[in-house]
Amino acid sequence: MLSPVCKIDITPLVGLALVLVIVFMVTSPLMMTPSELDVSLPKAKTVEAKSESNITISISQDKNLALDEKEILLTDLENELNKLLDPNPEQLVVIRADKNLNHRVVLELLTICKRAGAKRLAIATLQRNRV
Repeated sequence: MLSPVCKIDITPLVGLALVLVIVFMVTSPLMMTPSELDVSLPKAKTVEAKSESNITISISQDKNLALDEKEILLTDLENELNKLLDPNPEQLVVIRADKNLNHRVVLELLTICKRAGAKRLAIATLQRNRV
């Protein structure tokens, strides 16, 4: 008499799990962009900043402004930034400005940050590939 086969092959299941892990590893950095504004950063020969909780100000070429992924008006920036810096004025403020933006606009942002109480400022750039 023949007995029923109760063995399940899990090899395809393991392969599928590995494919899903790879998909998540590839797509997760894409989901971690600071803002949905289209900002084209300039290139620089600098070292990457340490990973810490930063306040990010993004400004696009058409002068759309975002503070930590939330779009705001330029007139509201100083008050909102002051609220974020109130608990810790030593927190790093990173400005992500489009490379085609007029430098005067970036200087205005730096001035607003200083008036809001920022003590540490940085301007984001793209890292060049080292050969």
